[in-house]
Amino acid sequence: MSTLTETEARPERAASAEGKALVLFALIKASSKYAYQGRYSGKPVAMRVTELEPGEYAFHLENGNRYRREDLTFYVQGLDGQLVKLR
Repeated sequence: MSTLTETEARPERAASAEGKALVLFALIKASSKYAYQGRYSGKPVAMRVTELEPGEYAFHLENGNRYRREDLTFYVQGLDGQLVKLR
């Protein structure tokens, strides 16, 4: 039996997490004046956040537009592919 310090990664954990990452998505709120930009076929669509920058319109979405935090609802795509809403 061997012991691991907190700085050492467990081999089975490191191997299973390799190549997997959480992805941040955003849905434009219906109350936002930009809500029409996030609807396709009449339904809201969650878009991947591609870039963050300082300032009022900090969130770049994959549609090429920038948004304020208060215009968006955020989700994380888990390792199983499901979107989980952030509070």
